[in-house]
Amino acid sequence: MKGRYFWDMDPYKEYRERREKTPVYWDEQRRLWAVYSYRTCQQVLSHPATLIPPVADGNLGGPALAVRHRLVRISNPPAHDLAREMALRMFRGRRPVDVGPLLSRLLPSPASGATMEWVSRVGKVLPAMHILAGFGFSPDEMDLILGELPVVLKIMAPVADDETVRTMEKAFGTIYPVVDRRVAMQFPGLTKETQEYAVSNLIGLIIQSHDATKGLLSLALLHLLRREDPGSLPLRDMDFFLSFVTEVLRYDSPVHNTRRVLSGDMHFDGVTVPTGATVLVVVAAGNRDPTVFERPEEFDRHRANNLSMLTFGHGTHGCIAGMYCTLLAAETMNYLFHTYRKVEIVESQPEYEPLVNVLMVKEMHVRLT
Repeated sequence: MKGRYFWDMDPYKEYRERREKTPVYWDEQRRLWAVYSYRTCQQVLSHPATLIPPVADGNLGGPALAVRHRLVRISNPPAHDLAREMALRMFRGRRPVDVGPLLSRLLPSPASGATMEWVSRVGKVLPAMHILAGFGFSPDEMDLILGELPVVLKIMAPVADDETVRTMEKAFGTIYPVVDRRVAMQFPGLTKETQEYAVSNLIGLIIQSHDATKGLLSLALLHLLRREDPGSLPLRDMDFFLSFVTEVLRYDSPVHNTRRVLSGDMHFDGVTVPTGATVLVVVAAGNRDPTVFERPEEFDRHRANNLSMLTFGHGTHGCIAGMYCTLLAAETMNYLFHTYRKVEIVESQPEYEPLVNVLMVKEMHVRLT
């Protein structure tokens, strides 16, 4: 596939060989340990001795730095406990939102027979838009926040230069007061500290929903059109789309690996990994472990334990919005195939981002009639 990760190679062959021969592997070149079996991946993700690697702040300051230090996704104890509590409170406080009206704003009319670029028009916009609608942000507020989103997303990465600092501080200086007012309106009675954590983690939910769902929306559509008779899809119900999307998450995970740093020695399959070591957790390999998933190389939406996949992590740093993102992708597919007579991907092989930790479609044109 053009532009596919791992230099156009299928990583699952390497994952299988590592899982079978050296499931706990020392990578001398990258100076880290990598784990490939489901059991070991789960053990690393859930163990209290494993920490999120620190992210360099550079000269970052203001609301941007404050948000970064309070985000549940990249925080460690003791701050992580309050961050997770407030993230969960924010997530549970959103109201249900019908995806249909949002998609009708993003997609062309069924009568137009138009072709549109799926990733930029839907993948990068819908997840954040849906979260914002769930908290009652006005259209103007949504447009403001979505306009700053490409910069806001950089909060998860190390800050390398002063220009990045300036753009991030400007973006967070713009959106923070808007989110702060919304949280104060919907969650009255918070203390100053809990209000700050709530605002930071509502911004975090916007980022997390974007990161978790952007790739899935493209992969789900690709697999549906490759594996199913397109003529049958308008007859399918939500149960079908939900089970199909869940299997896409297991079989062709948008997230291939994540990292942890050990705060204490850990023992895996007779191997001791020392304190301070970086561990690459290859969740995509764990998702195809035959000791957990029967016939793991086969795409089977009926498999009873597909929800056991590790795509959204595990333990206290597991993705809070995992099931939400799965449902949003399923609802989007359901809307798409019940609204349009014909859905086609123009490219024979879409272009992928040249990344090794995620499977992300870079560009994909879809014809809707």
